[in-house]
Amino acid sequence: MDNPQLDAWRILAARALAAFIPGISDSEPTPLDAQVDDLLRDLGDRPLRPIGSPSYVGLFGKLPLPELRQRAGNGVRTFLEHLEGERLKNVDHKADELIRALRGFGNRPTGVHPYEGLFGYTTERISRVQLMAWRRLAGQQLQRLIDQIPDPTATPADAQADTLLRALAGQPPRPQDRLPYKGLFVLPNRIAFPLLRARAADAIKLYVESLTSDRLGSQDAVIDNAIRMISTLRGISQLPPRPVGRLPYEGLFPRIAGVTAAQLRRIAPNARANQLSRFVEPLNLTMAEFDIRTPLQQAHFLAQLAHESGEFNYVEEIGDGANYEGREDLGNVVPGDGPRFKGRGLIQVTGRTNYTNCSFDLGLGDELVRRPERLAEDELAAIGIVIGASWNWQRNQLNILADADDVLAVTRRINGGTNGLSDRIDKLASAKRAFGL
Repeated sequence: MDNPQLDAWRILAARALAAFIPGISDSEPTPLDAQVDDLLRDLGDRPLRPIGSPSYVGLFGKLPLPELRQRAGNGVRTFLEHLEGERLKNVDHKADELIRALRGFGNRPTGVHPYEGLFGYTTERISRVQLMAWRRLAGQQLQRLIDQIPDPTATPADAQADTLLRALAGQPPRPQDRLPYKGLFVLPNRIAFPLLRARAADAIKLYVESLTSDRLGSQDAVIDNAIRMISTLRGISQLPPRPVGRLPYEGLFPRIAGVTAAQLRRIAPNARANQLSRFVEPLNLTMAEFDIRTPLQQAHFLAQLAHESGEFNYVEEIGDGANYEGREDLGNVVPGDGPRFKGRGLIQVTGRTNYTNCSFDLGLGDELVRRPERLAEDELAAIGIVIGASWNWQRNQLNILADADDVLAVTRRINGGTNGLSDRIDKLASAKRAFGL
């Protein structure tokens, strides 16, 4: 059975070309006419135009050029609308190139299918949360793929990464005599290539995670292609090109089984409404990022968060943290560390050591050590608060205990004891009901 997305795109392309081709206004044949002629002969399985012959010769007889263009447009529409086959063909590439040329568009980016972007990327709408999660995962995967290239010198994977970075940054293509990444950063000329590669990996992650469009676009298709190409070039996995009709990122990363505000309300009935709405999107993003995916894992995670945060109403320890002063087991060895690194987040991060580990594990450098209050303030927004909790969950390998449905073990791993166990059990029961478990 034919791919319905490709069929729909071909019909739209056929209609567009039928409208655009007669609009060529020059009184003499142009290179655009040559493209039209070439496409029409290919669609109709006709022999190539004889070298040196004008466009349309032998196709419609001797007619005025405007009428030849009108007939050519109708012919392209007839053939293209009825083109069969679920795979892209050479004529699809030619039709896409012709539409772009007729409309004055630039070349189709590498990794973008013919027609994609001209007529939309998908007939399916996806949520902003899903798109943000995919982009975050894509940025992280690209950073790892590039930063962990073992070769001390440039490789084909580096060339692919350089192409992606230049596309995302709006830079011109790399000159052929220039090494990948050269000229993209203001760095000493003699910097070791692996350090330059690491800088490029960080920049790509930042660009990908910073995309703001709430719809899939050509940049997403290019990013998807880069992941596939770099993975294949590195020999990590032989990823085929993205099939027509498949969304960028789909198949590379899982879809989110998102929690809703109504489900959170069942788990935390005493939460302030503005707090619940604040946390829905960050919770879904970070559960995807930290692989908290099954309903049972999510039920345990959210139940523990609801207890630890007073039903999402508190993101910072109420006390001043003085009781942590001098706690070497928490890494509080500098005067003032107790109050400075008191508990923050939905599952609280406490102590200099944990703030340091959390900050570096999340790719923030020493930011949370220099500014620990960021883990609870709106400058990082709710996403920062939830990330701290998700980091805690992943570090303690709590998915394993959640899969075993062992609320006692989960509680001990988080709390160090059984404080509030009955409330945690009650909230877990509510979470299970909310997820239909």
